[in-house]
Amino acid sequence: MQTKKFTTNELRDLKIATIARKHNCSADYVTKILVGDRARNSVLAAKILTDAIDMLEIINRETKVTL
Repeated sequence: MQTKKFTTNELRDLKIATIARKHNCSADYVTKILVGDRARNSVLAAKILTDAIDMLEIINRETKVTL
């Protein structure tokens, strides 16, 4: 299981409500999973973590533009 704990700045970048809606759970639950306040040993928690990590990778990657 992934042990990454998200920082405040990373949480600001994420669309927590969107992740919650996708997985049919509350935004509070998603936040607790990402911060590490809830156990991450369920399938749902693993999916939430994977989506959050993927979102941050997209946000932080360098985009190359060719004109």
